[in-house]
Amino acid sequence: MGNRGGRATGAGAALWLSVLTCVWILRFQWLFFQQTLESPELPRSDLWLMLADELLGVEAIAGGEASADAGVRFLWQRVPILGGAGALLLLALAYGGLVNEICLVRLPLSRVERLVIVAGCGLGLLSTATLVAGLLGQLTQLALFGPAVLCGLVALGLRLRRWRDPVSPAGVVHATSGGDDERAWRWLALLFWVIGIPFVVYLVLGAFSPPTDFDVREYHLQGPKEWFLDGRISYLRHNVYTSFPFLSEMLCLAGMIVAGDWWSGALTGQVLLACFQLLTAMAVYSTGRRWFGGAVAWLSVLTYLTTPWTLRISLISYAEGALTFYLMSALMLTLIVVRQPVGRIRFLATMVVGLLAGGAMASKYTGLIQVIIPVVLTAVWKIGTQWFGAAASEGAVWRRAVLQEACCFAAGVLLAMGPWMVRNWVDTGNPVFPMAYGIFGGDEWNEALNVRWKRAHGAPEHQLSRVPQHFLDAAVRNKWTSSLLFGLGMPAVLLWRRRAEIRVILLTASWGFLTWWGLTHRIDRFWIPMIPLLSLAAGSVWLISTGRVYRWFLVTTIVAVTVFNLRFCTLSLVGFHVGLMDLDAARQLTIRSDIQTLNQQLSGNDCVLMVGEAEVFDATFPVVYNTVFDDSIFEEIVAAEPAGAGGGDERPADLIRADLRARGVTHVLVNWGEILRYRLPGSYGYAEFVQPVRFDRLVERGVLTEAECLLRSDWGQMPERERSLVRGWDGWEELVRGAEFRSVLLYRVK
Repeated sequence: MGNRGGRATGAGAALWLSVLTCVWILRFQWLFFQQTLESPELPRSDLWLMLADELLGVEAIAGGEASADAGVRFLWQRVPILGGAGALLLLALAYGGLVNEICLVRLPLSRVERLVIVAGCGLGLLSTATLVAGLLGQLTQLALFGPAVLCGLVALGLRLRRWRDPVSPAGVVHATSGGDDERAWRWLALLFWVIGIPFVVYLVLGAFSPPTDFDVREYHLQGPKEWFLDGRISYLRHNVYTSFPFLSEMLCLAGMIVAGDWWSGALTGQVLLACFQLLTAMAVYSTGRRWFGGAVAWLSVLTYLTTPWTLRISLISYAEGALTFYLMSALMLTLIVVRQPVGRIRFLATMVVGLLAGGAMASKYTGLIQVIIPVVLTAVWKIGTQWFGAAASEGAVWRRAVLQEACCFAAGVLLAMGPWMVRNWVDTGNPVFPMAYGIFGGDEWNEALNVRWKRAHGAPEHQLSRVPQHFLDAAVRNKWTSSLLFGLGMPAVLLWRRRAEIRVILLTASWGFLTWWGLTHRIDRFWIPMIPLLSLAAGSVWLISTGRVYRWFLVTTIVAVTVFNLRFCTLSLVGFHVGLMDLDAARQLTIRSDIQTLNQQLSGNDCVLMVGEAEVFDATFPVVYNTVFDDSIFEEIVAAEPAGAGGGDERPADLIRADLRARGVTHVLVNWGEILRYRLPGSYGYAEFVQPVRFDRLVERGVLTEAECLLRSDWGQMPERERSLVRGWDGWEELVRGAEFRSVLLYRVK
């Protein structure tokens, strides 16, 4: 009787939890789809109308890029690029295979888990090997392939030896989530294959898209391009961003080496970087499958893969794709390792955890706070629980084991991140240049630049009253998010007491949001690493109730939102998706008109000094440029006083001309539009020495010819605050001719 009462009480609690979850999901979906996106303005509800029109056969609003130069006949252009990416992936698997044979053979892992870890470690080591080869001035195919092939042969030898003396790791145990889970997950797996595989093909095709993003064309691909053309990796004092850890960018450089060309090599690298999204999806599936059951695994991976951010990060060569993967894979392996008995197997696996976590920081400095710290805290929590549960006589053994694990983890992190820190230490005297200037200093930095940098890259405010607004910006208003992430992810709190893994996932996601809000300048892509965690949380709500009505409600919601996301991913606002376009035509489509003009007019003997312009990846001619956070090269050439000293005097004309000649400069391009953007209140700022009157005087003194206008805009249509700022420039009248603002001017050096 009491037992029946307990079951009734449990069923009643599950009913109320499922009702509460459904109410939250419905309310959140209503809020989400009532939003209107900005730039361009598009109500989300209108997209449902587009879908209805298409279902009824009515012509809908065009979403993607249309072109006559498109079709299956252009697939052949992608074969060499895909082949190069495949070759690099094999090299990565050779490195990762050696790590597996040395450290992970006895660890109980599923095939998918092992593939994720092997590929992740291998890509990180391939990146490091490319860095070392570049620093030695050996950016050649032999230097790229030789070490990887050697590691692959050693791994093969260890594998053959192990076959003669087999070692069987413990079996992999997968969780179940209810009596009907095994039946349900098969249907959900079928749903994923029907929806997911075509979307994966669409995602991979998008990775062939020519770059359009400013940061990508300023340093993510521009840095590797310069090193490839120079044949070595050297310190680029005109581009401070290339001193960042460049794990993913090294893979683009490796693509250039394999292709023997910086343009097609960049696309080769982009295709390889798209693998990070696919590997993250595998890590999401593996984590869900191991701890929560097959149904949760398939729902989670479907949620992650069809979130528009996943496609967008495959179209753009950002570092967040790699960072996201290393967070997910490091956490996945941590949850496995901390359940192993103390010993050699656990210590070696902990080193691999450190290698993955270090890969996150080698992708981006924020990996320290977004990945390394939460992974360490997770391990400390789990180890501490085991330690306190051990007998008092075992205390000394545990203390020694914890110290050994810490050393193993640190060794893995240093293996991944150490080469980047050593490189910066040698180049600048600061191992994490340009960060932590107040601690390490740096020969190539100063306090004025540091103040500008911190102001530009810090949060504008920390008002607790605005936290709900920032949360809604990320959860609801962001263009490329999915309503499933927070709509289904938040009710996972109801499972807090059921499994420790749920707590780890939710706490790590919360830590990610907290650090995004408190320690960054809150660019939306900086919280991309939370997406796989939120996807797992969203999938886990399947466990709240075994009721058939509840689960059909979840499946219906997920299918409906997935259809919406798939349609949304065909819109151009997700990013430029090349589809099956002619790659040559697509390349020209993405190059700015002034750069196109110069590509056509200038030869390899010409060299352009770029002033206010750093988006130079598409230039096929030599350039001299600096980013906004580097000393102005124009000021160095023209100013009588050292750059940044604030003086107004100019050097004699013959000395300026001689300096330009020594640098090989034949033309000077000034992008006043970019300078205006930098000088707007709240922006980065720009060297005050650069004024229109400087160029007028250089023309008068016979150093430069009269300017040719390459880009112009409507002066009357510019916001008044921008026009007011321009009027404050010395000699601004030369930039305004009638109703036109001459935003890009080209001068020839006499």
